[in-house]
Amino acid sequence: MLISVGTMIYLAALAILDARRREISTIVLGMGSFAAILTAGWLLLRGSTSWEMLLFGTVPGLLLLALAGMTGGAGVGDGIVLLQLNFLLLLDRVVIAFGISMLIMGAFSAVILLAKLGKKDLRLPYLPFLWLGCLVAFCIC
Repeated sequence: MLISVGTMIYLAALAILDARRREISTIVLGMGSFAAILTAGWLLLRGSTSWEMLLFGTVPGLLLLALAGMTGGAGVGDGIVLLQLNFLLLLDRVVIAFGISMLIMGAFSAVILLAKLGKKDLRLPYLPFLWLGCLVAFCIC
């Protein structure tokens, strides 16, 4: 429970930074990565997860990093945060959060385009949607 609450606070802070600046500090990402690795090690020692589950859970984050590579680097921080979440929240919640965040972001984008509130090349910050996806994942799981 403490890990989940801490993760949601960390993700909320990142979502606010992403929404305001459209970038995430590498120092904050580094500290988050360090905490995620320590947490994953603790969960492995406790027997709460396995190496296979941790490795399989990196797929959504790696997908975002691959997309970031194809778009010239936009979204690298989002992919790193999603990788961190795998080590903090474990597989089921990460996959649900990723899917829900993509659905919410797609619906939001559709509303913006249909209401003609933005242009086709509008760039939205992803982390606020990921935070909402994690919130839904906590309610489901």
